[in-house]
Amino acid sequence: MAARAEQPTLLVRLANRWHEFLHSNASWTRAKHNAEFHYALGPEFYRYWLDDPLMLYTCAYWKQGTRTLEEAQRNKLEHVGRKVLLKPGEDVVDVGSGFGGFLLYAEERFGVKVTGYNTTRSQVEHARAQIERRRLRNTVALEADFRSMDRQYDKVVSIGCLEHAGRDGLVDLIRAHARALKPGGLGLIHFIGHVGRFETDYFIRKYIFPGGWIPSLADVIVEMENAGLEVLDIENLRRHYALTLDVWAERFDRNWEKIHALDPRRFDERFRRIWRVYLYG
Repeated sequence: MAARAEQPTLLVRLANRWHEFLHSNASWTRAKHNAEFHYALGPEFYRYWLDDPLMLYTCAYWKQGTRTLEEAQRNKLEHVGRKVLLKPGEDVVDVGSGFGGFLLYAEERFGVKVTGYNTTRSQVEHARAQIERRRLRNTVALEADFRSMDRQYDKVVSIGCLEHAGRDGLVDLIRAHARALKPGGLGLIHFIGHVGRFETDYFIRKYIFPGGWIPSLADVIVEMENAGLEVLDIENLRRHYALTLDVWAERFDRNWEKIHALDPRRFDERFRRIWRVYLYG
């Protein structure tokens, strides 16, 4: 995906650098804390505005004729499966597996063995419950940092994880992908990025994704080449993300009273305003 923005002021650039220093993902403990700041709000919160039942919190794929978010998210998973040529029996890893939507779909639809890495406990617990409910025997959800991956896979998939690594974590993330991929294997990295040199929005960093950083396409490609990865295909999904955000925002607003009732102190008016800026921004 690609996003353009105006050049920030010196003050914003300094604030960003200070934020990066305080919230660096170089520490595994800090990386886990940063992830939980956003993703540990609970499956119940996300269920009110993400797709049902997979709860995919990444850009959907709105091919021609798509009518619902649920359909668009299934399109995305099919698209991922086609890009990496998933075949029955293959060993696949999902880096940053979220609520486990890809894990579930990949085994059921493509017949692969899937391992997910995620540091947010509530998401891992949700994924494990879904794996058990669906009686999937070849799917594992691990509560672990991607840097702890200790074996190789036929296919490596990362959907919406890279931008959480931070500026000083990009190299580690790309190299981890490279180490985890068997010789001749295929991988896919789906991330939010931009073209050119722009600062990540400070509001998003402070209130939504501490430790996050949106890299340029060039930043990522250079590190992939340095890690010995060959870039075979690049696809810009910017307009697909705009449509996805529109639906998320509408559902968030429509279900706000139910969200508020989950925990009135946590999901208060301040929270609602911050998240509306995020979703509509």
